[in-house]
Amino acid sequence: MARGFVKWMFHKIDSRPNIGSCRYTGKWFKNIIAVVILAFLVWYLSKHGDRLKVLLKMSPVDVVLLYLLTAMGTINNSRVTQILIGRFNSAPHLPEMVALQNATRLLNYVPMKFGTVFRAAYLKRRYGMAYTHYVAVVTYLVLLTALTAGLIGLGALLAGYGLGRYEDKLLAALFACLFGGAALFMLAPLPRVEGEGFLGRLFKRFFSARGIIQQNPKITVLCFGHLLLTFLLTSIRFWIIYRSLGHDVCASGYLVLGAVGYGSAIMGLTPGALGVRELLLGASSVILGVPLEVGIAAAMFDRAIMLSWTFVVGGGCTVWFWHKSPSDFKKA
Repeated sequence: MARGFVKWMFHKIDSRPNIGSCRYTGKWFKNIIAVVILAFLVWYLSKHGDRLKVLLKMSPVDVVLLYLLTAMGTINNSRVTQILIGRFNSAPHLPEMVALQNATRLLNYVPMKFGTVFRAAYLKRRYGMAYTHYVAVVTYLVLLTALTAGLIGLGALLAGYGLGRYEDKLLAALFACLFGGAALFMLAPLPRVEGEGFLGRLFKRFFSARGIIQQNPKITVLCFGHLLLTFLLTSIRFWIIYRSLGHDVCASGYLVLGAVGYGSAIMGLTPGALGVRELLLGASSVILGVPLEVGIAAAMFDRAIMLSWTFVVGGGCTVWFWHKSPSDFKKA
């Protein structure tokens, strides 16, 4: 009788329609937050229309450079993912990895992180990569990105602005937390799981995968170098936009902006940090001595470059993957 009651309870839990729907609603809620923030930013910029007029007069050469830097950053990030995946399987060639990166970015604007799920299913189907290995790669990449963003942001802030003001101390504390938290999770000894149940086996495979990545320090150093290059490319992008707006800052200021942008991206509050990234970059620009409306306009223009790249190039890559094998989407 007791066994029957337990089975009935699990059946009731599994059949409750609101569990999955609550998770799905939560994902849609993130999209709503992004729309609300963007609507506020657009309204704020409408009060300072002169800033947008300046951006519309940006030279074609600058626009081409922005897209070129975006392409280089995408290729570089794809290489980092390829290096980490290569620890477990024969990873895709770089062109395929770049196409997969572009498609993933586009599909991640859909609720439930469909891009990430699609990439996991694709690597599983095409290259036999276990889902736990993929999760370990993504987790380690997030930690490494947070570590790099915190380190560069803190170093650039101290070198260029110091800690004389309250807002400098606040931003430095945020960078220190980002760096310290990532370093703690990366360097702390992996726990030993004793359980033999489903969750126990799952965590064993995950921690084993983390160990495989971390046992070769050269891999970490190589990925760190690639991420440094990505930050540099992002900083140059901000330099072009700020120069067009007539508000230049020192070189360390652009590194700070790059660190803020990456730090906001890994928070996952909205799809692609849409809205949140622009708000944080605008607030950070004030610390660097730039008016808020200029910082928001620069961040939104940078987002426009990224979105146009994502929807055009990412859309083309997604269509290519669909034409190549529709079953990969059904599997996801």
